[in-house]
Amino acid sequence: MKIWFLTFESKDTKKVGGLAEVPPRLGEALKKMGYEVEIIVPNHGFIQGYRGDGLVRLYSFKTLYGDLEVYMYTKPSVKHIIISGSVLDELEIYSPKYLMDKVKVWALGIKHYYEVLEERRRPDIIHGNDWLSVPSLVLLRSIDKSLRLYYQIHLLSKTYFSLEDVTYDLGLDPSNKIYGLYGLKSIREYYELSNGYADRLGGLLSNKLLTVSKNYVREVVRRTGFDLEDHVDYIPNATTWRLDDILEKLKTIHPEIKQYLSIDSIIGYDRINIRKYLLLKALRDLGKNEPIVDDRGFREFLEKLDIPPFTGKGRVEGFNEDGPLVIMTGRVSRQKGIHVLLRAFEDIVSILPEIKVLLLLLPVWSDLSLINDIVEHSILFRENLRVIFGRAPSIYGLAHIASNTMVAPSIYEPFGLIALESMVCGSPVVASYTGGLAETVVDIRRYGVIGTGLHITPSDCFELAHGLTDMVLFMETLYYKPWSREWIRLVERIDNRVLRELLISNPRAPLLVRKSCMKRADQYSWDNSAKKALLIYGGK
Repeated sequence: MKIWFLTFESKDTKKVGGLAEVPPRLGEALKKMGYEVEIIVPNHGFIQGYRGDGLVRLYSFKTLYGDLEVYMYTKPSVKHIIISGSVLDELEIYSPKYLMDKVKVWALGIKHYYEVLEERRRPDIIHGNDWLSVPSLVLLRSIDKSLRLYYQIHLLSKTYFSLEDVTYDLGLDPSNKIYGLYGLKSIREYYELSNGYADRLGGLLSNKLLTVSKNYVREVVRRTGFDLEDHVDYIPNATTWRLDDILEKLKTIHPEIKQYLSIDSIIGYDRINIRKYLLLKALRDLGKNEPIVDDRGFREFLEKLDIPPFTGKGRVEGFNEDGPLVIMTGRVSRQKGIHVLLRAFEDIVSILPEIKVLLLLLPVWSDLSLINDIVEHSILFRENLRVIFGRAPSIYGLAHIASNTMVAPSIYEPFGLIALESMVCGSPVVASYTGGLAETVVDIRRYGVIGTGLHITPSDCFELAHGLTDMVLFMETLYYKPWSREWIRLVERIDNRVLRELLISNPRAPLLVRKSCMKRADQYSWDNSAKKALLIYGGK
């Protein structure tokens, strides 16, 4: 069986967010099981900047938007097909200036690539990912009405297409007949059934509408239409993180703390030594050329940012002293709840003045006001907050094994891969009760030491401030002798009665929670996700 994944970004070419991880990882697991897999991506300037081997030009052709080229990239474990030319060569993946044109040109490139292949080399399954793949699915469905198409929503969009977007601009007549959920109808009829809403149109034209978690299925149905309820399933995301691999890599990057980089150390007391090293030294002394920022405009913004704790070029001062550590990772986006964390920050510091918060964020220009708010809070709360905009490989894994807890205050979150990455490293997660986070995070207040964090109501600053500080203090007790004066003081500062009583009845509870986090993360593997995908593909 041959499977194509259509994805607008990939970890092996150009990446902005979590979507870039999913199709390649799922593809790797399916390939390992013996299936033939290709990842189809736009260029986004990758080819022009690539200097390695494994890149071969396959075809070129003319389209409504100019000349396009198809490249095969074989260096990744799963073969990538890269569509290049016209606006697809623009570096910024999601630039509003080019985005809709990129989507259409990419669709035309995929169509031409499909048509030029001999029938025996064409895919049996085409798996589109997010709204950006919908015009491609329309085109492919118009070519081959019997194609098995699957459309997966990783994050519900707000995108609406015009009829021209999915017909004339793709070289299609609206009267052309295509198969979908309601049988053989014209593209115009399916467009009208969808009201132009991208995610509904993708669902109507697919053999199955997919998402990434059981909990998110309800939201997908609510947004795309209740007539699709029996048409929706999910393939859970997973993580490739392995604690042994992280520790071995960190031993090379940070040999001075090699003696602490073992599983026993990061579960137990020695984790505090890793934290001190991160906060006082490693954060200040980032690796060469870190942080890595792809967007030229944002690099220029960071170069000029030198008001303490920023020191220019995106680098920051270390903290002056150690303290309980919270980390947050992901895109700069209100969807991730960063603005909620900022609104709660004064209360957080008031409750726990010694707290340290480290934000490791991928910058996105779409919300400049949010970026400015983050910068202003970093300057205002210089003793408590640091933010790194961009990728910082030298400290990314280190931050995870040093932290007391991860915070994920998302407004909505289809899956929430960052929670699993945290739990792999034994860090519980304070997360909004939404989407996948409602499944991956198990609330300690309800399930005790088999829990992996705390749930809070999305957008609730009060719950966030108290839940986060409680979780931090709960885990901080691990570094003090039970029933010592310092330990008792920490326990007394915890606001939640259930957490206090859990510690009093079992002072080893934080250690057991760390182990529960690791065990929980192990349940989410790409092999299991691939098995679920095959069950779905096996249906009609």
